[in-house]
Amino acid sequence: MLNIKILFATDIIEKYGDIAGYLRQNGFSDITVATHGDEVIRHLNEHVPDFVILDVNLPVLDGFQLCRIMKSAVYKNCINIPVVLLSGTYQTYLTSQLARSVGAYGILYAPVAMEDLLNLINHKFYPEKVPTGKVGFLQYPAKVMVTTQDADTVRILEHSMRLEGYEILAVPDIKKILHVLKIERPQIIFLSSDMMAEDDPYILRQIRETIPEAIVVVIANRGAEVMVIKWMKAGADDYIFQPFDEMAVAGVCNRAVKKYHVNRLEKHLKEVDLKLHSVIEGMVDGIILLDTQGKITLINRAGREMTRHLDVRMADDGSILGFNNLEIEEIYNEIFVKKQQYVSYEIRTKETEEKYFVVVISPLHGVGGEKTDIVIVLREVTREYQLQHQVVKTERLFAVSNLIAGAAHELNNPLAGIQLCTDLVLNEPSISEKAKKYLNRIQKETDQIQSVIKSLLTLTGNYTLSKEQINVNDILEEIIEQKSNQFEYANITIFKFLDEKLPAVFVDKKQIRRVFLDVIENACASMGEIKNEKCLTIRTEWESEKVRIVMSDTGPGIPREYLTRIFEPFFTAKNIKHSKGTGLGLSIAQSIVQQHNGRIYAESESGSGATFVIELPANKHS
Repeated sequence: MLNIKILFATDIIEKYGDIAGYLRQNGFSDITVATHGDEVIRHLNEHVPDFVILDVNLPVLDGFQLCRIMKSAVYKNCINIPVVLLSGTYQTYLTSQLARSVGAYGILYAPVAMEDLLNLINHKFYPEKVPTGKVGFLQYPAKVMVTTQDADTVRILEHSMRLEGYEILAVPDIKKILHVLKIERPQIIFLSSDMMAEDDPYILRQIRETIPEAIVVVIANRGAEVMVIKWMKAGADDYIFQPFDEMAVAGVCNRAVKKYHVNRLEKHLKEVDLKLHSVIEGMVDGIILLDTQGKITLINRAGREMTRHLDVRMADDGSILGFNNLEIEEIYNEIFVKKQQYVSYEIRTKETEEKYFVVVISPLHGVGGEKTDIVIVLREVTREYQLQHQVVKTERLFAVSNLIAGAAHELNNPLAGIQLCTDLVLNEPSISEKAKKYLNRIQKETDQIQSVIKSLLTLTGNYTLSKEQINVNDILEEIIEQKSNQFEYANITIFKFLDEKLPAVFVDKKQIRRVFLDVIENACASMGEIKNEKCLTIRTEWESEKVRIVMSDTGPGIPREYLTRIFEPFFTAKNIKHSKGTGLGLSIAQSIVQQHNGRIYAESESGSGATFVIELPANKHS
């Protein structure tokens, strides 16, 4: 794209809307703004622009004078520079002719249609971007369509409007009106009463559907006021009675042109507002606008969703006092008193699962540059935190895994020697009973050490699976039978709901048995001290390609914030870990299940028991 230098001069920047901002949004970034005639002359001497936009009401030298100077021999470098004039009054034939006489490329009237200005610039540098039609002075004065079958009416209107410089299109055939509308797209339409049915202004509705922003003026005979009122209610903008004089026609046309540009501007603003609304609503970040009183003036869909996870504190009048650890008063102090460009914070919520948010707050600037409202941008970064935590956890486990593997090798060798020597001594006939007692103690402790080593190797995945086809119901039945005396002694009632049609799974039987046993023992331990009924429910089921084992107890339950942490190695919390031994039971269980491409998780609320769910792939042979 070409680097086009634009000089824009007006005494009041906001007079015609945010022209500089609009042009920058459409790719024209090199814009110099001047506020009076002398400043324009200085810029022309120092940096010759490629395109100039001048307000006709500039102080010192007005837009007409500056345009004449640029087209004179004094500024030879500026003769071919396109100049567009802006007028704060409604269009007149005289101003259009004056703009032509000083060599202007075009003239636009307030309220300025930004699209027209953009088309004038693009026509000069990027003609392929300009829609089919006329640009420059050929767009002005306004195009007027007169629809009537009365030749005298056409002649009078043509005479009156051509004096004002309007371009006239006469359409006497009602069947051709819509065709001419689509091709010529006039700004003003004089619609005679002889072209419309009194009870059904069909053609008026068609005009509104084809060119919504066009101004429709009804021509009627005096005495037809009731019919005119009906047509005005149906969508007409103005009316004129016959016979009419030149002054009346000129006044109607001038009002119509002004209203047409207002309609165009309103249409553009609605389109911009709709686009802005769609962009804000479609953002994944939460957007909240607060006024200086702390009241919400705008919040998008993502913002509404995210604030459900925040602890929002509100005053009686509906203003926000703060949320989580943030105070709105302190934020306003940072922005409005300390003049910070922005402030940022991190928020961590504590719910069923932790959520993390990054909050960036910055001021909005008013027309005069003063800071008014503030915009709050909420971005959920839970996933990023989880990934970061997982990376750290993986790195630690990798280091621990290597350490454990090396330590296990170094420990197993001397342990094997100790056990061998112990066995040899125990087999000696002459050994005393006291020595046997101590040797048995040594053997028991070395067995315990080897058990811990095997647990650590299992946790790190340093073992080989011996898979076979099994039915998990069989394993559960074995464990229940094996521990029946323990259940009876602890007064625990067992409920079994085992699906007889359960498909087989391809697993390491010993390892999976160990998982079931750890979960059952934890459930029994959790119910050890409760006084109400102790029940352990074991259920098996399957769906699609998953076999599910569900074990529920009536113990004290697990607090929500611990549900994901109970599987962490060495994690301990009050009323959570009840099993004896190495304290790695659930961590090892999770490691074994994951080695089988399965999943284990817990569901619970404090005080209402706990449920552990184990999911294993069905009919998998590798």
